[in-house]
Amino acid sequence: MKISKKLFSVFCCLSLSFILCLAAIAGDIAIYGDSQHNPEIQRKLVQTILFFKPSVVFRTGDIIDNGGDPKLWEAFRDIHGPLLKTTEYFPALGNHERNSPLYYRNFGLPDNRRWYSLDRFGIHFVVLDSNSKLDPGSEQYKWLESDLETSGPDAKFIIAIFHHPLFDVAGRHKSDEKKIKRFLLPVFKRHGVSAVFSGHSHVYERFKRKGIYFIVTGGGGSNLDRQTRPDPHLLKFRSVYHFCLLRPEDNFLTVKVIDIDSNTIDEFKMPARRQAH
Repeated sequence: MKISKKLFSVFCCLSLSFILCLAAIAGDIAIYGDSQHNPEIQRKLVQTILFFKPSVVFRTGDIIDNGGDPKLWEAFRDIHGPLLKTTEYFPALGNHERNSPLYYRNFGLPDNRRWYSLDRFGIHFVVLDSNSKLDPGSEQYKWLESDLETSGPDAKFIIAIFHHPLFDVAGRHKSDEKKIKRFLLPVFKRHGVSAVFSGHSHVYERFKRKGIYFIVTGGGGSNLDRQTRPDPHLLKFRSVYHFCLLRPEDNFLTVKVIDIDSNTIDEFKMPARRQAH
């Protein structure tokens, strides 16, 4: 049976659309943090994340309560193992990891790889260690500047991930506890960083400052915190177990925040730094 050129062209267009649709789904990225406690809550959250089938997972730190305890790492692998097996899984150091050698071994990272970057689906991810020095002149600061200068310009989106938030209204921690806002905010603004994801406080928070979204996603299982102070830049606050799901779509990056029962508790879109042609 002969197929006309017009019909063949339509078929190719439909096939391409289907492939692009699959690519968009495959490009989903989950981000969550702070899972030191409550194993059954962690297990339920992992099952919820699996339902949405992300290709990549990032952690904002405090993965277990004591990074030097092998038994806690065994429990982590038991609970979060399904995600480790089905996704690319990239951690950031929290204070509870204590820079333990077990942290690096469990994620197959080179020894002392406290900060690094990678590119996925048009997004340049910069994973930092907020436990280490980040002042100008420090090794990590110099690396960050160099990385953003060389890798950032071609990215549609740039996302930074580290444990201690620059903005925070919750819990026992002071806002900008590590006093790194004055160093990082100008760097992020200068290089067009789209968003910053952190943990540390066991809540969900969304801020916007100097055109950059600052997200606290620390609802991965640890005992929840409550809001304890105001901030004029706060756009959303929820004390719930949750994760963030990112999906690149054309010239926007859609962020959905999903609770442990699969309800969407927040949603927003970030425009691309570079427009696709």
